[in-house]
Amino acid sequence: MKFFQKLALATLFVPLAAQASCGGAFCNLSTDWDIQGIASKPGIRLDVRAEFINLDQLRHGTHTVAPAGEVNEHDEVHTLNRNLLTTLDWNINPDWGVTFKVPLLSRAHKHIFNADNGAGGTDPELEKWNFSGIGDVQAIARYRFFSSKDSNAGIRFGLKLPTGSIHKKNSEEEAERTLQPGSGSVDSLLGAYYNRHDGNIGWFAQGTWQQTLYQRNDFRAGTKLSADVGLSYSATPDLSLMLQLNALHKFKDSGANAEPADSGSSTLSLSPGLSYRVTTGTQVYGFLQKPIYQYVNGAQLTADWSVAFGVNTSF
Repeated sequence: MKFFQKLALATLFVPLAAQASCGGAFCNLSTDWDIQGIASKPGIRLDVRAEFINLDQLRHGTHTVAPAGEVNEHDEVHTLNRNLLTTLDWNINPDWGVTFKVPLLSRAHKHIFNADNGAGGTDPELEKWNFSGIGDVQAIARYRFFSSKDSNAGIRFGLKLPTGSIHKKNSEEEAERTLQPGSGSVDSLLGAYYNRHDGNIGWFAQGTWQQTLYQRNDFRAGTKLSADVGLSYSATPDLSLMLQLNALHKFKDSGANAEPADSGSSTLSLSPGLSYRVTTGTQVYGFLQKPIYQYVNGAQLTADWSVAFGVNTSF
């Protein structure tokens, strides 16, 4: 079996990352078979990936900061993201395929609202949200326009659909839009990739553009531009070692329900990982993601590290 057939990590090619200041987030990883170089047979693959992302660092620019404590403003404190991403991939033939991704998230968030105490100071109030639900479903088509013995190139295109709720609330009020399971928008997704492999070593590069086509309730999520470079090594017939460099730039959100001053960011992360074949057609895998550069506009919650692990099987 060729090296890349051991990299059974079928999720969307679109890297996902923190949405805005509140800290709704997905891991910014590429774990897709086609991008990484496999010439797979027609059929169906199922991938289930769990993520743990603990956003506990308040950042301004490139530095961690203390809460500002401004009157009648809120200070972000903490967001815990526990995501389950289910991907169904149908490889129609070696050149054409389609992928559907359904995210299920569990999100706990708290911030402090600095109420005016009427005496020139503040009366801090802790506010919490804890909810779960389906996020925005993605549907992606892919086309491989170039293939040789040791390399492939292709494009992917599709939509992110507004299936996630935008009205989750605690006992009193709705969570901010950037914290909600869905963005409320229809987004276009467009990407291109190239991969090459030689014996036990392979590498890939890819770029992706995501932009809102239709917005709802006066909130428009910022456009995202991402790029990934990955290196893979087959250590044994069943064990593969991986390393990725993941970059993401997110433009500011806009609209009456957005917080433009506290949205938009640039992130560069290093992501080592491995996969192991447990049976024919079934693999388990894991990644540790560590940001090595983070820049945010305004004040936003960020994570010092994140983990993702999952299982993939083909039918």
